[in-house]
Amino acid sequence: MALMCLLMAQGCKKKDDPIPETSRVRSLLKANTWKMQAVTVDGTDQTTLYAGLTLNFTDTNYTTVKGGGVWPSSGGWTFTDDSAKTIKRSDGLEINMLEVTATSLKLGLIWSQGTIGPGRVNSVSGNHQFTFTK
Repeated sequence: MALMCLLMAQGCKKKDDPIPETSRVRSLLKANTWKMQAVTVDGTDQTTLYAGLTLNFTDTNYTTVKGGGVWPSSGGWTFTDDSAKTIKRSDGLEINMLEVTATSLKLGLIWSQGTIGPGRVNSVSGNHQFTFTK
């Protein structure tokens, strides 16, 4: 009888709910100051344009250092859906989360403006891929 009660109690035990993907990715984003290691624009190395770029996330905002025209110094962000594969910044730009791990962050975006010149913020239009490490 005691064995039957034990088996029934275990059968009623709730399974651990998986952590929602948005919570998992948000936690990884917030855990580090992300330091840019490489940038390509349409497959061409443009790392020097973004030398010193760092990116920090909170639950709903981000801040950057040396982000050029592509990365404003601060803004808001949200996931576009529960898959956590794309975020939308407060300026409307959508950014693809190509890879998010505890030590690596790869982001992709399409930037339509090009501004290079004296007294202007540097940026190059095209398909950007940023690689960051913690």
